Amino acid sequence: MQRAIRPIISKNYYRMKKYILASLLFCMTVVGYAQGFSSFSAEGSLQPATIKNVINGFSTIEVIVGEKTDLKNVDFHYRLLSGCSLSKELSKDFSQPQKVTITKSNGDSKEWLIFIKKLRPAPLPVELVFSETNPSVWTPETIGWAGNGVDTEKSTVIRFGNKGVSFWVSFDKPATKVDYQLKMVSKEKVDFDGDFLVETSADGRKWNILAEFDENNKLTMDGNYRHGISKDVRFIRWTYVTRNKLNLNLNNIYVTAE
Repeated sequence: MQRAIRPIISKNYYRMKKYILASLLFCMTVVGYAQGFSSFSAEGSLQPATIKNVINGFSTIEVIVGEKTDLKNVDFHYRLLSGCSLSKELSKDFSQPQKVTITKSNGDSKEWLIFIKKLRPAPLPVELVFSETNPSVWTPETIGWAGNGVDTEKSTVIRFGNKGVSFWVSFDKPATKVDYQLKMVSKEKVDFDGDFLVETSADGRKWNILAEFDENNKLTMDGNYRHGISKDVRFIRWTYVTRNKLNLNLNNIYVTAE
């Protein structure tokens, strides 16, 4: 088992600024296409919405909210890109993903799916081992985890394919350690050239850096890590803050009180 990376708490302020900037840049990819949302927010959200406007298939909005959010009565706000309109008004009921079509003044249209994901804590131990028989596909019934911007086509792992992508785990009792595997997607031996954070939180809003991987603390080829966590922690988040070339796969997550 790879020894834990030394926490770098003193860099929290600067790293959080980088994380917020990466999230905003990820969301701003919407301006490259014709029909879409320029912004979306929901009451109870734990971080800014991820807006992903793609050429082929459904474009998506993903928002992670806390467990106290009533998904049948969500207050939300949005803006559309210039010259766009909705095919129908959105409902406040987000207990299931909402599908909507956006049409531009020239007649072009695009279909969207809007996910508001309630992050409900799981009982310990948390064991997330994704595979073909246990895919990493979030549904409204999912307990204990949610992803924001992850590549859903790679459902045997949690695939980080862009900057600003994050994966969250929540649990209901004190834990003492977290194990996980974080591997670079490459057929050759390469050096990690990005910036990746692992963070913990007691409330899902204020975060402390548990580990940071970058040009100084590079990812290893086997990718196996273990970190001790304090007993007040109820959330763990993995975030690809800066991506240059490599995609990353996260899997085999264990949160335990042993």
